[in-house]
Amino acid sequence: MLDFNASMLCLVDEIVRVVPEFHMIRTDRLRVSATFNQSSSRSGLVAYLLPLKYKDGRPFEHKIRGQRIYHYGMVPVYHNGTELLYIIYFMLPRFLNLSLREKLETVIHELYHVSPHYNGDVRRLKGRSYLHGNSLKAYDRTIAVITDRFLSASHDPETYAFLKGNHSVIRRRFGKIEAMHMVEPKPTLLKVARLRQSTETQMTLFE
Repeated sequence: MLDFNASMLCLVDEIVRVVPEFHMIRTDRLRVSATFNQSSSRSGLVAYLLPLKYKDGRPFEHKIRGQRIYHYGMVPVYHNGTELLYIIYFMLPRFLNLSLREKLETVIHELYHVSPHYNGDVRRLKGRSYLHGNSLKAYDRTIAVITDRFLSASHDPETYAFLKGNHSVIRRRFGKIEAMHMVEPKPTLLKVARLRQSTETQMTLFE
C-alpha cells in the first residue's frame, strides 16, 4: 500500500534538504493533501499551494467593495500542536499521470511559491503577476534549472521512486494508493464596516 501523503512529504523533505532556495522551509509547518478529479487527463490543474496567512504573514486582511470594507481572518490550522503555514494540494489521478520529470517539477514549482521569509505568505515576484512575474515561461525555466540542480546533486532517489509510472502502474505496484484530503481552510469574515469620504479625500472608517 502506498501512503501518498507521507511519501510526498518525504520527497518534499529531501528537496528542501538539497535545494538551497528551500532551506527556510520547515516541513513540520507544511502538509501535503490529495484532492480528487474524475478525469485522468494530463492537462489542467495538477497542484496548488495554499498559504495560510495573508501578505507579509499577516493573519488578517481587508477588502474594499463599494462603500464597505470587509475584514477577513484565517482560522489557525494545527497539526500535532504546531500551527501550519502551508498546504500543498495534488490533483489525483492527474498528477500521477505526469512523467517523472514533470512530477518533480510540479513539486518544485509549488515549493518555489513559498515565501523566502516562510511566514505563511507566497513568494511575491515583480511584474504582471506577483505569483509568476512577467512570464510564466520564465518562471518555468527557473523551475527547470532548480530541478536539474536537485537531480545532479547528491540526493536519495528512493524518495521519488514511488512516482515512477502512471496512476495505473503505481496502483498495480503498490496494490492500493491511500491518499488523504484535508478540507481547505477558508477565510472567516470578521467584520464589515462602512467607508466615508472625508473632506481631504482620505478614506475613513466608522462602524
